[in-house]
Amino acid sequence: MVSKTPKQSQHEVSKQEQLVLLLKKAGWHEDRHVDISGFELRCQAEGVELFDSAKHFLQEFSGLDSMVYFKYIHDWPDSRFSDSWYDYTFDFLPDELDEIANSHDYQAILAFAQEDCFCLGESGYYYPAVAAIGRSGKLYFKHDYEDMVHVFDSLLHSMEHELKHLDLVTASLYEKA
Repeated sequence: MVSKTPKQSQHEVSKQEQLVLLLKKAGWHEDRHVDISGFELRCQAEGVELFDSAKHFLQEFSGLDSMVYFKYIHDWPDSRFSDSWYDYTFDFLPDELDEIANSHDYQAILAFAQEDCFCLGESGYYYPAVAAIGRSGKLYFKHDYEDMVHVFDSLLHSMEHELKHLDLVTASLYEKA
């Protein structure tokens, strides 16, 4: 019997499938729908427009575990970090947005986007980005360590960008850290 090395078994699951597993680890599932009616009422009371793309995004992704952990394969297997856990942030909790929505990064998104945007929270690997969604449904991500605003068609595309340089350990996407 021939056994597979961890490196070989990684390629049985595509990067896209790994990203879906990471989302599932955070509590997401297909057809997920969270009741945000309380937040909608608060927006109405405060005169904040919660347009459809923002509403649909929050119904699907708000309330996920704000931080999930994974491992990745290091170029140097004997590295002291080879068995370390790394974090990915999904912080889409609408009740806690006031501070983020007033940040320099969100203001940079508004200046860049050329469309109405709604601040969603933060998301990303290691140093999360401020995340916003436009009326168009485009997602805008801005990290505090760079001037560039990144634009994505979906949360999965943003995750792909954040983790493109890492070879994730699939087994870690099922484990609790």
